[in-house]
Amino acid sequence: MAEDGVWRDDGYCVVCGPDNASGMHLHFEHSAEGARAHGEVPAHLQGYAGTAHGGIVSAILDEAMYYAVAAQGMPGVATGELMVRYRAPLRTATPFTVEAACERRTRRFAKARSRIVAEGQVVAEAEGLFLPVKAEFRADDARRRSVAAKEGNHEDA
Repeated sequence: MAEDGVWRDDGYCVVCGPDNASGMHLHFEHSAEGARAHGEVPAHLQGYAGTAHGGIVSAILDEAMYYAVAAQGMPGVATGELMVRYRAPLRTATPFTVEAACERRTRRFAKARSRIVAEGQVVAEAEGLFLPVKAEFRADDARRRSVAAKEGNHEDA
């Protein structure tokens, strides 16, 4: 969240941010069926030698679920719960695929699942609960309200 209290994508997400020099730069393909990305965890994001840090694995799973939920028409969400099951170590510099699907969507929440597959085996799985971010905290809605206020349209402000 920025200093002004508004959440916005500034391109520095460690998982998908194109402007984060230390990030992974994953590019997520997403559709009504879910989301998918391919990548490798760089050595500087390791825990034990040669092994991706568990927090990075969790972040990858979480990000994939976000994209799956956003593809279902809920882009303004934040993770409310995240449960991760680590099945095997994810080695650094090893190609992986992360896949996610939104399994349930209501007006008040969405539930999703994701998994990471490397070297033919599932190395981690997750389930997440995603909650809508209040409109006053979303950059798209804050921008709309700002424009409406400048134009004197107080019904939209």
